[in-house]
Amino acid sequence: MDDPFEQHLRSLLQDDASPQSSPEDDKRLERVLHRAHIHGGLFDLLKLFANWGWVISEGGARGLRHARPVRRSTKDASSSDLNT
Repeated sequence: MDDPFEQHLRSLLQDDASPQSSPEDDKRLERVLHRAHIHGGLFDLLKLFANWGWVISEGGARGLRHARPVRRSTKDASSSDLNT
């Protein structure tokens, strides 16, 4: 599977004088790709935790509205029975 990001980095690392990649360039490319994957993974984890925090805060805020049972008055209940 061709990775366009890897191909672009490989083309940036190549010198004009040598079209073939050296083992040092391959090692350097592997280090750069590894660091990019680590940074991408950390960003994804932070985004996941931020989304979880938002969901929990929204659920908590909506749940607190109904923390106590609401008592309905008998007048409202009798008028709704007449309408049905």
